[in-house]
Amino acid sequence: MVTTQEEKLEVLQIKLQDFIQNELLPYEQEHGLNAEEDIPMEAIKWARKRSRELGFYGINLPEKYGGQDVSLKGLCMFKEELARSGAVLWGQVIGEIGGPLRIGQMLESFTPKQIEKYVMPVVTGEVSCCFALTEPNAGSDAFAIETTAVKDGNDYILNGKKHFISAAPYADFAIVIAKEIRKGEKERITAFLVDKKTPQQPGFELGDIQVPLSGERIHAELNFNQCRVPAANIIGEPGKGLLLGLKRINTNRASHAAGFIGMAQHLLDLSIEHAKTRVQHGRPIGDFQAIQHMLAEMATEIYAAKCMVYDVVDKIDQGKEDRAGTSMAKLFASEVNSRVADKAIQIFGSKGLAKGHPVEKMYRSARMYRILSGTSEIQKNTIAKALLKG
Repeated sequence: MVTTQEEKLEVLQIKLQDFIQNELLPYEQEHGLNAEEDIPMEAIKWARKRSRELGFYGINLPEKYGGQDVSLKGLCMFKEELARSGAVLWGQVIGEIGGPLRIGQMLESFTPKQIEKYVMPVVTGEVSCCFALTEPNAGSDAFAIETTAVKDGNDYILNGKKHFISAAPYADFAIVIAKEIRKGEKERITAFLVDKKTPQQPGFELGDIQVPLSGERIHAELNFNQCRVPAANIIGEPGKGLLLGLKRINTNRASHAAGFIGMAQHLLDLSIEHAKTRVQHGRPIGDFQAIQHMLAEMATEIYAAKCMVYDVVDKIDQGKEDRAGTSMAKLFASEVNSRVADKAIQIFGSKGLAKGHPVEKMYRSARMYRILSGTSEIQKNTIAKALLKG
């Protein structure tokens, strides 16, 4: 009988490890999945369906929505484990890419009708969603968004462009943050649920697929041209759109940092195995002090990042607001991930430089995370403001 949260997490983690090794990775190998190619919807749907059957999909949600109501610590543990596996579909298992993880922290903002029409199909894995805030001229400065919403009877007309939106290529609807233009009144930021364009219901149109350094095809532009959206599709209160993003910011940064730790650990795992099996001058390269020191430095930094991340996660789970600590965790974990990736390339030598090698791929991915989800410089700004206020 599982009686405590810690015991529950331990049981779920063992179950997740079994799924990764005995189902997820073999499935990916059998179907030849490559993160730098279009992932078939069939594979995505398989991952969602099987993960939901096992209780992983939407694991962060309350039990009444089919989740496990796990703590942020539990969510971070599972995300770290999945990232460490190197699986192509790891983001689909807990609903990181277009799934419940995108909406879990906003549940109280949806109306009952919105929950029935939009939230529950995401929870069950039938549809995908994306969170559309970033624009060509509005990244770190969210208040600079240019996408507009103008009231027209019982509807709003949206115009503008979002870019580099995760899960956009296969999202069925988007949570769109727009600047509401009101005649004679101050502009305000409001969030809307916007359906993908269909003959019956105008909505957003998918723009260019935006392929970053990692080569993954999971980001795209969203274009809005006289896009009509019912007023009933406003999320929460008009003028409170940015609060949806701020509501997610601490937990998102912490969970992203846990993912970076998992990636770094995967790089270390690969490097250790290579150091044991790569022979030069008649012995494994792991016998050489230069390689030993790099491995020791990688492991030490990963350990430090892990301690930092889970310390701030524990505070969040206790209801403590620690925005500076979360920024420190995101900053440090992303920088550690980059340094570990650089050392992994050095250990693998020319093999690690080859296009398509796992280490080469992760080196490119690691570089992205010092920019995505808040640049290192933005994290430093947040940390410094907290220090100066103190």
